[in-house]
Amino acid sequence: MKTLKAAGLATALTTAALSLSGCGLFGGSWDVKMEVRGQGTAQIRAEFPGERVEPQTRSLPFSESRNVGFGFMTLDVADAPPGTVCRLLIDEKVVAENPVDASGRCGAEAHNKDD
Repeated sequence: MKTLKAAGLATALTTAALSLSGCGLFGGSWDVKMEVRGQGTAQIRAEFPGERVEPQTRSLPFSESRNVGFGFMTLDVADAPPGTVCRLLIDEKVVAENPVDASGRCGAEAHNKDD
């Protein structure tokens, strides 16, 4: 019984440590900004590390920022008018910039990690 409790406690502590490190409490943190430049509206899904969101209709231009720990960031855009551009910036440096294609879609992805 003690072995099971110890194993469960160890698992819980490991999970907590990994969760906190993903938030930047342990390890590095970065200022991440997602932008969709253009006019009109588009379906936008902007996910920062640890988040799961559904696409939403948003007015353009769109911008959302977070200070995050390690993890993946994803920006997906659909139904955007011609001339719209997706951008992902980390610590004010553009790491991805893509125009919409003929179907009105664009996206950007990046991964923060400690070196």
